[in-house]
Amino acid sequence: MTGSNLTRRSLLRGLGVGAAIGAGAATTASCTLFGSGSSSTSSNGTVTLTVAIVPDPSGASQFYAEQFAAFTKKTGINVKIIENPTDQQLNAIELMFQQGNPPDVFRCQGAEALNRISGRGWVAALDEQAGASDLAARFPDGALDPRTSGLHREGKLLSLPLVSGQWSAGGFLVYNKSLLSEGGYAEPPKTVSEYETYARSLTSKGSGKYFGAALSGAKPADINALQAQAGPSSIGGLGIDYRTGKTAFDDPSLVDAVELIRKLQADKVYQPGWESWDGARVFTEFAKGKIGFYIGGGWNVNEIAKLNPALDFGVSPVPVPDAGRKGYYGQSSAFAPLWSMSAESKHPEEAWQLMDFLVSEEFQRAYFAKFRTFTAMESAWREATDLSEQEKGIIAAFDASIRRAPGPATDGSVGVQKLLAAKSAKPDLAHSDSSLQSITRNEDFAPKAETLNKNLDAFLEAEIKKLNGEGVEVSRDDLVYADYDPLKAWTPA
Repeated sequence: MTGSNLTRRSLLRGLGVGAAIGAGAATTASCTLFGSGSSSTSSNGTVTLTVAIVPDPSGASQFYAEQFAAFTKKTGINVKIIENPTDQQLNAIELMFQQGNPPDVFRCQGAEALNRISGRGWVAALDEQAGASDLAARFPDGALDPRTSGLHREGKLLSLPLVSGQWSAGGFLVYNKSLLSEGGYAEPPKTVSEYETYARSLTSKGSGKYFGAALSGAKPADINALQAQAGPSSIGGLGIDYRTGKTAFDDPSLVDAVELIRKLQADKVYQPGWESWDGARVFTEFAKGKIGFYIGGGWNVNEIAKLNPALDFGVSPVPVPDAGRKGYYGQSSAFAPLWSMSAESKHPEEAWQLMDFLVSEEFQRAYFAKFRTFTAMESAWREATDLSEQEKGIIAAFDASIRRAPGPATDGSVGVQKLLAAKSAKPDLAHSDSSLQSITRNEDFAPKAETLNKNLDAFLEAEIKKLNGEGVEVSRDDLVYADYDPLKAWTPA
């Protein structure tokens, strides 16, 4: 079921020529057009809600049609589906509001998208309805705390989740059991020294037919993955140690991770060519049996199984320092925003019923069964009876290596959020380019880390002064969480 479509001329006017060209390309690829529509009531009193989705992942169109049909059968509320191209979904939602035909419920994925749409006053607060339905009981304890949920803005609940926060908070080691066995290893590497030893040994044994290890892509996430097991994850992610609020690119947890990867790259241990890989290449090569192990993410496992159903592979936690774990992947918010309800809906009670359905056990179990993505309602997958060995490995790896951590961009003041937004707009203030240079050029990372510290310190001081001059309250103290222990799950005071 689709709604009425916008003309190309309307699209050009609404989005601008450049955006429309991109949207046109996406439209052709997905066989859909931007839709417009609003809720309505028929002569017999039947309410029809409009919901805006995207055809992602593969099979989503049919899945949502079936689920919304079940919702209609249960409630008597009709649902009209508007399907927007994935890469233009936010522009499409904005255009629907601007033209006076907003959806009742819509996909607003990610923190930046929610900030953008809610900043225009288009998103309804859901606190009253959520309280009445005891929504918090469906999720892990404290998950809907306004400071750390990831779904609140200025204390108001503006979004509901689809996916578990762990799904995007961390990764794990994916390993080829047969290749490890050929190398004489019955278990995957558990420590950093084993990671290095296994990688070197397997690459030598492979003689170019396969390699002991691979990096995840052109800007390898492997650095931050290894760093997070050795110290506060904010050091790899932001360059700041939240325990002190000080810049910390020179912290051993980060320097040692870069140096390990630099050594292995210089000695030609990793599968070559990763510098130009996209996100899918590493698991594609792994599925071909060319890689002993690599650090991957949740969605990789199903793709590997599709590419090579016969491959015998496993999943385990990211290796930790030889002296023992010193940190965890930091999960700064319980969830990422996904579903929002329009503040302009003519049928808010019915729209809430649809929102409530999207976080119901029925829907979340169906979503996991179809797409094997860990959902926000954990019972949907923790209690599943058909988990594969790899899925069980993912759950064990996530439970072992992810902990809640501070995140001032989520739980901090408006001032510190502005400060970090300005920092994120400066990619040269992250370590990724410098660490990549160290690895690809075989250069010592320590001097680069010292330069990064100086540059970030200078930026923070200048930006704080600028914000203070604009009347925004913020200081370096806003980056300090004195009660934070990177070996424990953090909760707001």
